[in-house]
Amino acid sequence: MIKFFHFVFVLFVLLASSTLHSKEKITWVKWKLTPEYIETGDFKGRGYLDKFLDHTTKLMPEYEHEIQFQTLNRINRSWSQGNVCSLHLWLGYWPDKIVYSKPYGFTPRFGIVTRRDSELARELGDRQSVSLKHLLSKTDYTAGILPLYYENTSNSRYPLLASILSPYLGSGKVREFSNNRNEMSVVFLDKKRVDYVIRMSITHYSELKIDNLSDNYRYYYLDEGMRHKLVAGACSNSDFGKEVINKFNTLINQDFYKTYIKYRQEWDQDNVAFEKIYNEYFIKGIKNPIVTE
Repeated sequence: MIKFFHFVFVLFVLLASSTLHSKEKITWVKWKLTPEYIETGDFKGRGYLDKFLDHTTKLMPEYEHEIQFQTLNRINRSWSQGNVCSLHLWLGYWPDKIVYSKPYGFTPRFGIVTRRDSELARELGDRQSVSLKHLLSKTDYTAGILPLYYENTSNSRYPLLASILSPYLGSGKVREFSNNRNEMSVVFLDKKRVDYVIRMSITHYSELKIDNLSDNYRYYYLDEGMRHKLVAGACSNSDFGKEVINKFNTLINQDFYKTYIKYRQEWDQDNVAFEKIYNEYFIKGIKNPIVTE
């Protein structure tokens, strides 16, 4: 009998100790968007945010880390769980549902892609950029975009361009497409569904690399896409989410900046202008009016 009570006591102590020292869990959400997160294929797990998330979670060993791919509409619902975080989110989204860390990055410029053999490419020639306002108001070319706003929200996938695009929805000059890649693809150009697609250069060139496609396309920056929108970590607007964000903020230092830009530039090596502005803004502390919330 004494042995039995001793066994029960030891078991109770072990269970209590396990409960006392169990780690709280953070659910980190990813979405399908190359080259940020890559879910399948030869480059699986080699997106720049895949690598940066792995780096970041190793700096937070006091938590249990779970990683899930979710659609953006599901993420919209997931914040209410109280322990959901995103490594990399543009400022301004879901203001009532999340809390942000200090910014540590920003978006690149948007541009358009068209086929090299298209009438639009012949018209634009070798110029580096083009006005979206001009294309929409003065030409009959059709633009392809993702749905301008996320479902049941006022959050736009093109926050710096939304006011330009919005008046042309339903006019035939702007067509919205949903797809599980969460980005526009050159497939829409090859199938002649639109004349040009709006996307960032890093997503365009990563598609060519990942899918081993010939570069039959021309990329032009948009005159209206000159600003860079700030990016930060984000968590559920809960006591636990605020705790995680406070911890996250302690990680943001010179090494954090340098690691982020190193992983990002593995996919955007030719974009020296982006890297220069990034290093000046974050590492050297030189403010720039084109970096905005």
